Amino acid sequence: MIHKVVICLTLAFVSTTAFADWARFRGPNGAGVSDTTTIPTEWTDEDYNWRVNLPGEGHGSPVVVGNNIFVLCGDPFTATRRVVCINSNDGKIRWAKSFKSALHYIHNLNNYASSTPAADADGVVTIWTTPKTFVVTALDNDGEQIWQRDLGEYKSAWGGCPSPIIVDDMVIIQNDQMDPEFMKNFLPEGVDVTEAGHSFAVALDRLTGETRWMVDRKSVIASYATPCVRETHNGEKELVFVGAYNGMTGIDVKTGKVNWLAEDTFPNRTVMSPVLAGDLIIGSSGLGTVGDRLVAVRPPDEKNGSPEVAYRIKQSIPLVPTAVYKDGLIFLTSETGTVSCVDAATGEYIWRERTGGKFLGSPVLVDGRLFCTDRRGNIFVLAAGKSFEILARNSLDEDSYATPAVANGSLYIRTTSQLLSIGGEK
Repeated sequence: MIHKVVICLTLAFVSTTAFADWARFRGPNGAGVSDTTTIPTEWTDEDYNWRVNLPGEGHGSPVVVGNNIFVLCGDPFTATRRVVCINSNDGKIRWAKSFKSALHYIHNLNNYASSTPAADADGVVTIWTTPKTFVVTALDNDGEQIWQRDLGEYKSAWGGCPSPIIVDDMVIIQNDQMDPEFMKNFLPEGVDVTEAGHSFAVALDRLTGETRWMVDRKSVIASYATPCVRETHNGEKELVFVGAYNGMTGIDVKTGKVNWLAEDTFPNRTVMSPVLAGDLIIGSSGLGTVGDRLVAVRPPDEKNGSPEVAYRIKQSIPLVPTAVYKDGLIFLTSETGTVSCVDAATGEYIWRERTGGKFLGSPVLVDGRLFCTDRRGNIFVLAAGKSFEILARNSLDEDSYATPAVANGSLYIRTTSQLLSIGGEK
């Protein structure tokens, strides 16, 4: 009995301390939710803790472990990629590690640093892609390389944006690529791709980079969604992937075994990452920069071996921004400027309004408020409830495509060329 109590107390402590970090895209399990109470609703330039100019541009989001903030930067003229480590206390750059790359075609809403890294106590893991390479690199907390793997070619009409996650002692990567014949419909004149890339999900050993398992995936169009983790009925961990022509998939973390597959859920490209919403999992798909459907899937349990599509929504759907779930409500922002609140159980809209901004970064929910960053660098702060209410609008004075990170009681905001810190104990 004493052992059980010790174990429970240990798990509770681990859970509490883990939520102080924001170690992957959208923080703990990609949910984009924090209970931090020290972030202001409205602020001015004088209220920032610090503002730092980054050594390059980027759309990827910051991640935070302890006092280390990791963010990726790219040089638009040389395609050089940089991993940057910033001290969260004072905003000073601790180190920046550069990697040579090759100039290649990318969409005008993409750039050479659109991926978000993943971090833990041992350092940071990044992904860089070109049409000929898919490079995964692990660095320690001093910027020294631990290992590097090139997983092969990467085919996409828009450039790269896959983001890794770290689960237990493995690095998990979704790599859904584009069929060359399909790419011809999107590529500008003079850009040609003749061979298909290899689409797969893979687990790499966190310490060595060696492949622990790999699962082939069907792919005609590249997908950029980042997987999340759910607990199965028997207490085991399961990865959730979404992708065009793969649907929504549950994969065993340890073995890579496909536990279940909800096919015919996403007819087009997936960028929004899957989100757990009670007993449902939410995903979306679309083309261009417009979502065409949001799908809620109920995964199987011990009594039902097949997943079930609970509902589909086809209006005001985001393609890129990932949803937020809290207390039975799903909050959506979209590229067209619509912000929505949906009943998670039924899929019915509770409200649907416009803020005047157009969103590519994802919203985060902090202490009952939605922080929604639009492309022009305005952060709209909304009440996260059943009534639409704009509480404030804060200007960053520069475009922003990234999702903020919440850690150490502060909000870390990435614009195209800067990183800013607001909030915390004064």
